[in-house]
Amino acid sequence: DKGFIRPSSSPWGAPVLFVKKKDGSFWMCIDYRELNKLTVKNHYPLPRIDDLFDQLQGSSVYSKIDLRSGYH
Repeated sequence: DKGFIRPSSSPWGAPVLFVKKKDGSFWMCIDYRELNKLTVKNHYPLPRIDDLFDQLQGSSVYSKIDLRSGYH
């Protein structure tokens, strides 16, 4: 009882199963299908940083926006 697994009071969750492998050890499997059906998709996902750098190749003019001070 090392406290790695503890009860959850969250209304969201997914069933966890332990499947025995051929060598006798266990594989933890989580079935997220029902939770994925309820998940709201992000309509404006942030682009990946490597894709952004690819778009900047060959550019000679850049802009900078200070987002840290933009929300007070």
